[in-house]
Amino acid sequence: MLRHTIKTNTCWLWRGSKNNKGYGIISRGSLVDGRALVHRMSWELFRGPIPEGMFVCHNCPGRDNPLCVNPSHLFIGTHADNMRDMVRKG
Repeated sequence: MLRHTIKTNTCWLWRGSKNNKGYGIISRGSLVDGRALVHRMSWELFRGPIPEGMFVCHNCPGRDNPLCVNPSHLFIGTHADNMRDMVRKG
C-alpha cells in the first residue's frame, strides 16, 4: 500500500486506483468485489480494527481529501457523524 503513496507535509496521497467517488481503492481478494478503500486499510494498518458498522472519516487540514491515507487525518465515526462532518465542511 505505501509504495503507491506520496507523503507531503500534511497528507499522504494515494496514487493508485480510485473509485468513482474519488477514494483510493486496492485489490483485496477476501472481499466480495475484491476491492477495499485504502483509507480504511490505513486505519487498520496503523490504528487497529474498525468497529463493525463504523466509518473511517477524513479530517485533513484545510479540507477533506478522499485520497489521503495519513492515519493522523482519519477518525472513526458513525454514518451520522460522517454526514454532520460533511455538512459542516461544505
